[in-house]
Amino acid sequence: YYLFIKKTMKFPEIKIFYNRLIDPFFIGYNKTYHKGGWDKWAAPTTEQVLLKTRELKKEWKKEETKILTAICEITELEFKRNLIDVHIVSGSPRNMSSPLIISAHNPTKEFINTITHELIHKLFTDNAKEKVYPNIFKDMFSDEGVSTQSHIIVHAILKYVYLDVLKNEKMLKDNIKKSEKAGDYKKAWKIVEKEGYLNLIEKFKKNYPLV
Repeated sequence: YYLFIKKTMKFPEIKIFYNRLIDPFFIGYNKTYHKGGWDKWAAPTTEQVLLKTRELKKEWKKEETKILTAICEITELEFKRNLIDVHIVSGSPRNMSSPLIISAHNPTKEFINTITHELIHKLFTDNAKEKVYPNIFKDMFSDEGVSTQSHIIVHAILKYVYLDVLKNEKMLKDNIKKSEKAGDYKKAWKIVEKEGYLNLIEKFKKNYPLV
């Protein structure tokens, strides 16, 4: 079955580029954002961001096919688009999936963590009407806050990617450690550790609506 998927599954082009048009808005906003010292953050030069963007693209290409295949296989979902733009900006207090915007200020070694996380969100969004109906996470984890609800399965899939696909336990530990700063992410990881990442993924798939 999986061999069949690998031969027939098509993935969108992941286009990673520095977005010169939206970057000034982020730079301006950061000057007003006092949390985390962003108001004192100094923006890099355009040349520095372009260099960093090339590094990020190179980092992603090492694992791109392996990761896209893994997240689609384990969820039994497919992307519904041919292209996903990944907008790189000089700096941002947070990354986001819609539109997919990633801050260049983060270390290159963390990029695989970040882009995989956001692409899982994209995969769910692409299947919202057909498979992942809007309330599936609310139904599964009704006692948790909205942000925790939406990240439990994301983290379960990330753990699968780190351990079963990339065979890199350090990536998992680093991600969990970084999540200590965000209460909702931290709680989501605790639930994954308690219930088991593979069990949660199977539970998630059983909650798909019939189409």
